[in-house]
Formats: sequence, C-alpha cells, structure tokens
Amino acid sequence: VIVGAVDRLTLSIGKVTGAVVSGETLSAEEIVVAAGAGSPAIASTAGIELPLDTPPGLIVHSRPHRKLLNGLVHAERLHMRQTAEGRIIAGSDFAGGDPGENAEATARELFAVTKGALRGADRLELDFHTVGYRPTPADGFPIVSRADGVGGLYIAVMHSGITLAPAVGLFAAREILEGERDVLLAPYALSRFAR
Repeated sequence: VIVGAVDRLTLSIGKVTGAVVSGETLSAEEIVVAAGAGSPAIASTAGIELPLDTPPGLIVHSRPHRKLLNGLVHAERLHMRQTAEGRIIAGSDFAGGDPGENAEATARELFAVTKGALRGADRLELDFHTVGYRPTPADGFPIVSRADGVGGLYIAVMHSGITLAPAVGLFAAREILEGERDVLLAPYALSRFAR
C-alpha cells in the first residue's frame, strides 16, 4: 500500500516497476492505480490514457441530530442517509448534484428539500456542504483491468468505488495473483476505449 503523493510510475522495458512517492522510489512487481479522480494523472506517467470525467458533486451535511433514518433513501431527486453520529448527509442524486454557480445557495436549497422530506426534522440544521469530484469513466462504467501494452499495471477506477471496493478488490487480487479474470469483469476492460 502506497501512502503519499504519487509523483510518477517507474518503467523498465515496457513494464511498471514501481512508483516515485513523495520523492522516494518504491519498487513493486505490480501497481494498482485506484486513485479516483487522480488516476488519469498517475496512469499517464506510464503512457496510459484513462478516459475519465470528474464532474463536481455537492453534498450537504446536517449537524448531529436524533435518529431520523434507518437506512439509505434514494428518491428521484434526493438521496440521503444518517451517519452513526446523527448527521444527515444528502445529495440531489446518488453522486451529489451540480453545485452550480453559487454552491452555498445550492446547498441551502438542497438542505431545505432534505429537511422537508423528513418527519420530525424541525430542529435539523445545516452544518456544512462539500463539493467532491466524481471519477466517472467516459461511458459511465467502471474500468477494472490490466493496462494493455504495459506490464505490471492494473487499473481500478469507477464512480462507485467505495460501494464496489470489496468486490473489485477481490476480483482484482484474484486476477493479479492467480491470473484469473472473473467473467463479471469482461465488459469493464480499459481496452474497450482503444481506437
């Protein structure tokens, strides 16, 4: 596991041999690029182009509140959940909505909709909002595969990375260590973007 800022990948004769992390060169037999929105910059240092869009997504966070939700709410124009500490976290779509020109105003509007959708939320208060950048492959589907033409490099990037991490981690580990590519991954190879 590499922790720190990846400056670049190191290569030798068409194979990734490690990475330079915060100025220190680390050797590795295999490198997995699973850095979300940062993945294209890392992969490009090995000559790999990742067709990834990174649209912004706004999420509102309430102050901690007594229990209002028992699970995830996923409606047409609102999704929300409540954290263990009691915060309601909501977005206008699964990934968080477009923050628009005025993220603060968009956050207030979204919070009003969120509060209005909950019973017993009269005392619910907006604490803050966040804007994140969603790693979204150009066709909307995950990229989970070895990088063609470069040995020792595996790519795992998708918008639903947190949700799919356990399954993708298992599939990727099996492919890297045992050479077995799960049939479920067939549609998600980077090679589908080859021109």
